[in-house]
Amino acid sequence: MTQFIAVSNRRGGVGKTTVSVMLAYGLAVLARQRVLLIDLDAQASTSIVMMGHARWSEARASRRTNAWLLRQMANDAPFEAMDYVTHGIGDVVLPDGKAPILDIMPSTHDLDECETKLIIAQQSHHYQISDLFLRMQERMRLMIRSFDGCYDRVVIDCAPGLSQLVWGALKAADLALIPYIPDRTAEDNVGWLAGRLAEVAQTPFRTVPNRVSGQDRRAEGIIAALAEQFPSLDVRIPATQALATALDFREPAGSLASKFTRATDHVSRLVDAVLELPECLATEAA
Repeated sequence: MTQFIAVSNRRGGVGKTTVSVMLAYGLAVLARQRVLLIDLDAQASTSIVMMGHARWSEARASRRTNAWLLRQMANDAPFEAMDYVTHGIGDVVLPDGKAPILDIMPSTHDLDECETKLIIAQQSHHYQISDLFLRMQERMRLMIRSFDGCYDRVVIDCAPGLSQLVWGALKAADLALIPYIPDRTAEDNVGWLAGRLAEVAQTPFRTVPNRVSGQDRRAEGIIAALAEQFPSLDVRIPATQALATALDFREPAGSLASKFTRATDHVSRLVDAVLELPECLATEAA
């Protein structure tokens, strides 16, 4: 059974791409799972990081992106979601030299424009804008859930904010991870999204502090305060040059340890924490 994991925060720059990339590589390489990444951010950072610019440009030119999928949805044309997936991505190999099962549905910079066109195309069918938004969310939810059984994990890198595409992803998810930077805005941003998840999507979530400095007492206080209010993944992602460098695509591909160097242990801890969650999530859902 596939687990769907959405990585989301309405604020930008908190590490959604970092967490998504770490999780995708860790699950595919360390846990030997079949992993699909879905990039719902028009910045396309995750797509370019995971594919390299050449393969990303090729996917864009051949119309195998989620932006082109939205165009099909806007025209009410039939489509197969798998047709928009690029297989065998990344620059990390397994210890035996083989490629992990790691695929992506890439984003492009015109994704926001395509979402707007989808809204305009569907307006004539709906008298209430709220009905239109719910329909868009449901169509995105069903598209994402169509991968059920094809992969062990589907990781969705959400755009900042809460577009209709992001809401569809959050409703499709079995788990939402909320990365945050422990600063003065963290409590408001995490609290707002946590409240909306409980109200609209009923999606279990875990917070993930990112870019943590062990010497910052104020940050430690913020992390402790948030852990008292909201369920935490009990993983801290530090601010390290190793993680920043790991977001560069490299050729030829190498090992996970050579890519993440001193941050490899943090990838392992993140994956272990996610793999330990299913029983807890089942209890929460009940």
